[in-house]
Amino acid sequence: MPSQPTVSTRDRILHIARDLILSRGFSAMSIDMICAQAGVTKGGFFHHFSNKEVLGEAVLQQFWQDALERQQHVMQSTHASRLEQLVAYLDDAIISYQDPQLSQGCMLAIFTMGLAETNPRLFQASRRYFQDWRNQLTGMFEQIKAEQHLDAFDADAWAELYIAALEGALLLAKAMNDTQVIARTLSLYKRQLLEVAKR
Repeated sequence: MPSQPTVSTRDRILHIARDLILSRGFSAMSIDMICAQAGVTKGGFFHHFSNKEVLGEAVLQQFWQDALERQQHVMQSTHASRLEQLVAYLDDAIISYQDPQLSQGCMLAIFTMGLAETNPRLFQASRRYFQDWRNQLTGMFEQIKAEQHLDAFDADAWAELYIAALEGALLLAKAMNDTQVIARTLSLYKRQLLEVAKR
């Protein structure tokens, strides 16, 4: 029988920290909680992360890297047009955010909303990722604007609307304990976008 791949202590700490941040927020998470759940001593924790803030940065970076990898996987598909690629991206989001792990919330939003005053360093890190996300989406929409000859199409506004729709849907889905909120919101966004893009 093949052996299961072992998860490193560092990865185990990262996964536990991610879950605690998504469920409780960064400020409420403690090193003691992480050590208890990971089954490591404080010395074991500090071997991998010099403090809670460094751990927070690593969790945020991993969250963003995972999001980029999912996006790249979809965008590298064989869809002929940029619009078709974007539709595939939206379809993937509609499906992916039914996953209980992803539907817990967005790490960027948690860090941005909860740490602006208490931890400027982590707030700025999350702000940079948000800006990167917005810029990437704007670039995609600019390409669609050119491809579909949409002179009045506002790429910035459509990029911002997607982020706002997804973040709001994640929050509402958590409040109502209903992941279908995300599917309904993103499906409506996709329909509205296609109506504009195919005029």
